[in-house]
Amino acid sequence: ERESRNLSVSISYQGASPKEMDEGITTRVEQAIRGIVGIKEFSSSSSENSARINIETTGEYDIDETLREVKNAVDAISSFPSGAEKPVIYKRRTTTPAMRLNLAGDADLMTLKKLAQDIEDDFLRSGIMSQISISGYPPVELSVEVKEDALLRYNITFDEISRAIALNNRDISAGMIKSDEEEILIRSRARTVDPNVIGDIIFRANDDGSMIRIRDIGTVKLKFSEMTSSGAWRDGSRTIFISVSKLPEEDL
Repeated sequence: ERESRNLSVSISYQGASPKEMDEGITTRVEQAIRGIVGIKEFSSSSSENSARINIETTGEYDIDETLREVKNAVDAISSFPSGAEKPVIYKRRTTTPAMRLNLAGDADLMTLKKLAQDIEDDFLRSGIMSQISISGYPPVELSVEVKEDALLRYNITFDEISRAIALNNRDISAGMIKSDEEEILIRSRARTVDPNVIGDIIFRANDDGSMIRIRDIGTVKLKFSEMTSSGAWRDGSRTIFISVSKLPEEDL
């Protein structure tokens, strides 16, 4: 079994935008690990609620020692935002590409995505493989199309709605507001988020016992964030890719 030469630093910060993640977390980690002996190169990604720094080592030094040095350097950072969670630093397991399936057809992209996830679930239940990824579609987001009269009737703001959603579900971040369309966009860390669950969130409880829910304020919809040319195509049809990799101990 070939030992992994790769490390990862993963940090979560609920409610943070990609820019906040990059400036408040990713850049500071990069500065802290730059110059550590044994690191060949690293790459970073900053997204809503999370940041990841992938590190490739030279292979000339003990990987566990490099891991300790990276951990010490990251743990010494004292300027992370107060809401950031403790960094997770670990060795990435070595995988080998095994196969890739193309799922294409005349069905709409959301249906194809659901079929791909069903296939992924079947593969995982088999117990034969564990490293499966799905790609070929834009990010999925929920939107709350807020009714203008509801804002006036309940005397509420977009920010209050965003906070109520985020506080009631740690897996989502709400706050990207399209004010011209009166729409709040929601990004999810979980694979699926049910619009009905978001709609049931209690926004306000009144003294008379009545409750105002998100669905009373607006319409919750599940959609793709970019539906122009984004995504993958094959022979004129929308296509989703299912990639399978194998761990050293797996026999595919």
